[in-house]
Amino acid sequence: MAEDDPTRGEPRPRPARPASQGSGAETGYAVIGTMISGMAVWGGAGWLLDRWLDTRVFLPVGILLGISVAIYLVVKRYGGLPPAPGAPDNGKTPGGRRSRPRTQKGQR
Repeated sequence: MAEDDPTRGEPRPRPARPASQGSGAETGYAVIGTMISGMAVWGGAGWLLDRWLDTRVFLPVGILLGISVAIYLVVKRYGGLPPAPGAPDNGKTPGGRRSRPRTQKGQR
């Protein structure tokens, strides 16, 4: 169709593709980077507060706060632990819809 083609000189729209899952190493590096940057940013803020107020308490508090926030972000982004074997299943899919009933081969 002519209306779907961009006019000359305009960029073509990108096709919609789902985000690709990275390898295990990429995920590991992302997790480690999140942990280190959380400690560095919040620890740095605590260090600046310590220098400004002439105290020695905010650096360790900032590091602990940074690692806590980083752990929360990692679990939020990459998911928690898988459910334990034998844990009760509520029978719902992650989207909240019930899954289709399973039938025997040859039945409809």
